[in-house]
Amino acid sequence: MSEWITGDDSVPRLAMSETSTRVNHTGSWKYLRPAYRDMVAPCNEACPVGIDIEGYMNLLREGRIAEAADLLLRENPMPAVTGRVCHHPCELSCNRRRFDDAVSIHAVERALGDRVLEATDERSPITHDERIAVVGSGPAGLACAWHLARAGYAVTVFDDAIEPGGMLRQGIPGYRLPRRVLDAQIDRIRRAGVEFRCGVRVGHDIDWDELGEFDAVFVATGAHRGRGLNVPGEDHEGVRSGLAFLKEVNRHGRPCIGGRVIVIGGGNTAIDCARTATRLGARSLVLYRRTREEMPAIADEVADAEREGIEFEFLAAPASFISSDGRLRGVECVRMTLGEPDASGRRSPVPLAHGGFGLAADTVLTATGEDIDAAALPASFPVNGGVKTGYLGNVVAGPIESNTAAEAGSPTDVERPLFFAGGDVAGDERTVAHALGAGKRAAIGIDDALRTRRSAANGTFTTPRIEQLRYGANGNTSMTRWRGDDPVVRTSPVNDVVAFDRLNAAHFEHASRHEDRHADARWPDFREANLGIAWDTAIEEAKRCFNCGVCNQCELCLIFCADVAISRNAAGTGFDIDLEYCKGCGVCAEECPRGAIEMTREGL
Repeated sequence: MSEWITGDDSVPRLAMSETSTRVNHTGSWKYLRPAYRDMVAPCNEACPVGIDIEGYMNLLREGRIAEAADLLLRENPMPAVTGRVCHHPCELSCNRRRFDDAVSIHAVERALGDRVLEATDERSPITHDERIAVVGSGPAGLACAWHLARAGYAVTVFDDAIEPGGMLRQGIPGYRLPRRVLDAQIDRIRRAGVEFRCGVRVGHDIDWDELGEFDAVFVATGAHRGRGLNVPGEDHEGVRSGLAFLKEVNRHGRPCIGGRVIVIGGGNTAIDCARTATRLGARSLVLYRRTREEMPAIADEVADAEREGIEFEFLAAPASFISSDGRLRGVECVRMTLGEPDASGRRSPVPLAHGGFGLAADTVLTATGEDIDAAALPASFPVNGGVKTGYLGNVVAGPIESNTAAEAGSPTDVERPLFFAGGDVAGDERTVAHALGAGKRAAIGIDDALRTRRSAANGTFTTPRIEQLRYGANGNTSMTRWRGDDPVVRTSPVNDVVAFDRLNAAHFEHASRHEDRHADARWPDFREANLGIAWDTAIEEAKRCFNCGVCNQCELCLIFCADVAISRNAAGTGFDIDLEYCKGCGVCAEECPRGAIEMTREGL
């Protein structure tokens, strides 16, 4: 011990120790201890595809581009597509919305997806004897085929269309999803080893029983029939199905629709119809029975439609269609008001007794939803009830009477193929993202069933619990978790979702969101309308991600620890806490920007 005395008697004498503070084992004081936890970011839980969004954003931030692309492709075979057409609910859940603006996740995904299309890839080796048939080449079928091919199965996709893609090709206009992008994405799936047999309608060109040569069949035929309105006059040739109209235009048809077009509906099909009609030279108006706030269409697409001059008439519905001299003249409309919420959770539209009005029209396009074509399915397929589900919740087993499997993974007739269904045909939400997620779940269900069948004799395989495969309580399943080969190092992973209140936003700086670029809306044509963001901008946008719930080695815990109890681990992948010196003050947990440290009681 030494003593130091200032020359100024007004300053008190101070004692100074030359001994290290490490002699004082302050860890004996604590009743709480910190622990690192890799938790779930809310964007991950909200993603219908089941993408580790936070994970690939962090890899982009670190400049690990190839690893970011790999992590993305593990869950989503078509990022260049979803980056353009997904309704991105992940952004509505983004914690950064509470700070300034949500991360533009779709734009980053699109930029990374486009970069993937430029890269070379290798064919996945076939490592299993079983063969899989996929009926339908829409997003659900393509996702199922991709994941099973990468898992080592031989997969054949059947589709009655001349080219694969399903509603991606037939229903989404080229100005939203350029065909060069879709073709490139499907080519990658083909190069992974998937065989496509197009122009073949199962149940017509070949019988469903002929699929008995396969060990499993995934039915993903989609919903391709537009719904009627049950309104007087709708049988007039000037009143057309919006979906049929889009299919014709997407096949390079240019139907005569006149100068005034009314589109009835409020979903994405309605907006696509209106924007397509505008590109054919018509003046378009969307008639919707609820308000804009209740529209199920993607908000960005509605904004793009307004930018292109499309008009909207809300709280109105068609009462009848008026024609004379063989021509459609217009629509008689009734005013609506909103009543109590219906089964969808939205307030029900209720007709008003007064306030009817008319609208002139040369063509009316109906876009009020789509139905499945039951005639395209086996007669015993349970489309209206009686669906039996496997442990993943959405797979359907046993649509053909002679195949009586009740659970995916517990077949009763091993000589016949296991049947599964997903996407629109199984009643899933009708978005591209939900279809991709359904295809992935089906792939996991098929792999589970076949692996269980293979290991039945020796019991070498145990199905993981579904909560182990999801992000959070409600998120979609993770193929990486199913495979058990996560390339990202996790520190004590848990499945709790991190709320904004758990973050320490004081350590973040405000930064404006990078918005999509758009083509000149004054002259709409069928070239791509939303141009996305540049690659360098996408990297900057990825750096706006908070990386919620995950330690990304910012070192603030180490800096703020008063007892020098925190140090980098030997592998350089995280931090160690020396509990002999940690006194459980909780400063590290309080200061952690991402909520990746939690305080737990001693002895627990």
